[in-house]
Amino acid sequence: MVIILGTIKVASADEAVRLRDALAARATRSRGDAGNIDYAFSVNLEDPSEVRLTEIWTSEADLDAHLRLPDPAFAEVLATAAIVAAKITAYDGANERILMAR
Repeated sequence: MVIILGTIKVASADEAVRLRDALAARATRSRGDAGNIDYAFSVNLEDPSEVRLTEIWTSEADLDAHLRLPDPAFAEVLATAAIVAAKITAYDGANERILMAR
């Protein structure tokens, strides 16, 4: 299992709102990709100009295949967004421990 966690800091909360529809469309498309377990964007409740990304993939191969899929609309948004900083990191999720379940 591969876990992706990331943050994208944009110039303002208004810029995060401007990106919302494109990010939601990307998440919807990505959830249909082979090997996707979870894919979500969210806005940091403490900093509305920071967008967070969470992805879970069954394997590196599935993640790599996902990254090769063209997504011109998403690429256009990233190219025009007022991004101040971004960091997206992949983690090996070999072990799982449930901390809460209802």
